[in-house]
Amino acid sequence: MATITAFGIALKKHREVSNCDLEVKIRSGRRIWVSLSTLVYENSRNHRRLIVHFAHDISKGKKNEELLRKMTNLSRQLTSIPDVVGRRVPVSPLSEQEREILQIFSVGKNSTEISRKLRITLQTLRNHLHHINQKLHAHNRLEAVTHAIQRKIV
Repeated sequence: MATITAFGIALKKHREVSNCDLEVKIRSGRRIWVSLSTLVYENSRNHRRLIVHFAHDISKGKKNEELLRKMTNLSRQLTSIPDVVGRRVPVSPLSEQEREILQIFSVGKNSTEISRKLRITLQTLRNHLHHINQKLHAHNRLEAVTHAIQRKIV
C-alpha cells in the first residue's frame, strides 16, 4: 500500500519516477535481475526531500526475454537456410492403379465411391493408400494427394 501511495503522490506532484533494470548479487551469492525505481518526494511544509528506492525482482521476465531472443535468432537462422528442407524427397514409382486412386481422390471422391468405380474392396483400397503413403512419404490421403499434385503425378 505504501508503494502505491508513494507513486500516487509522485504522479500528483508531477515528479519523475526513474526506472532501470539491474543485475545484482544477493546475499546467497545468486544473481538476479531487479527493476529499480527511484522516487523523489518533497515535503511542502519543511521543503525536505525524501528519496525512495523500490526494487522488484524481474528475473523471470528477463529469463523469458532471453528465451524469446534465442528463439527469434534460431528462427532467423532456420529461415535463412537454403531450400534444402523444402526439397522433395525422392519417391518410389507409383503403379497405374495408385495414380488413378490419387486422381480420383484429388477431385473429391470418397473411399466408397472409389472402391465402386475401381471394383475393389474398401480393404484393398486401404492397402493401396498405405502403399501410396509409404511411397510419397505422406501421413494421410490429403497429404498424399498434395504431394502428388506438387510432383505432377496427378
